[in-house]
Amino acid sequence: MKKLSKHWLYLVMISFLSLALFGCTTSSTTSDEKVNQTVIAYNEATTPHYDVVMRKEKPQIDGMLDDTVWQDVPILSGGFHFPWDAKEAPLTEFKAFQDGTDLYFNFNVLDKDVLLDSEWQDNESTVDNEDRVELFFAGGSIDKPTPDGMPLYYAIEVDADGRVHDYSIEYYRDFDGEWDLEGLETAATKTDNGYSVEGKIPIKTLEELKLLTNNTMKVGAYRAEFSTPETEGDDPIMEWISWVDPKTPAPDFHVNSSFGEFRFLN
Repeated sequence: MKKLSKHWLYLVMISFLSLALFGCTTSSTTSDEKVNQTVIAYNEATTPHYDVVMRKEKPQIDGMLDDTVWQDVPILSGGFHFPWDAKEAPLTEFKAFQDGTDLYFNFNVLDKDVLLDSEWQDNESTVDNEDRVELFFAGGSIDKPTPDGMPLYYAIEVDADGRVHDYSIEYYRDFDGEWDLEGLETAATKTDNGYSVEGKIPIKTLEELKLLTNNTMKVGAYRAEFSTPETEGDDPIMEWISWVDPKTPAPDFHVNSSFGEFRFLN
């Protein structure tokens, strides 16, 4: 019995030494596997995004969209649709690229009834009753105020004649129509089946407005699809098309959920 007790004592001592030297674990996951799990979770982002590719050729801003550079620039995936109406939306195509100095963009729009006013108001309100395409830019949240306030966000609306209504917005829906997006150039042309819009924005302007950070920018892309009213003198028929479905009960682009992300590739 004494020899057996001594033998067991040795076994207990060996067990304690093993625990001290090698530790105690019940998981077989390696540190590399943990890193991989983190990366996978990070890449499961649900925010729609569009990659703004790098090209060196500069297009002529004339609304024609016939420059060679546009041919191999990817079309924004996911398409545009009516978030608040269960019907097929007319074709709307969007493309953008950068050359390290400027952001170039275009819209190609199918529209059999283009509303375009011949008179242009100095306050740019003419676009309110016109067909148009729109881009919103934000540097952060636009509908969740903090004790420190919220940064401004910005919008440009371009009609089928290339005329622009640009403005800044302060929470909540406080519009400043006197604001102009520095360096913005736009042009548009009527086509056989609609209209096309082309534009350029200096990247420096986007950076100074704190919109473009770490090669990423928060952007909303929309279209106002207006039609001639059945009765002359009535307001136009107004329908709203968006790249991202905001999932709001009524038409509203001024919410975080209507934005996607543009990733600037080098």
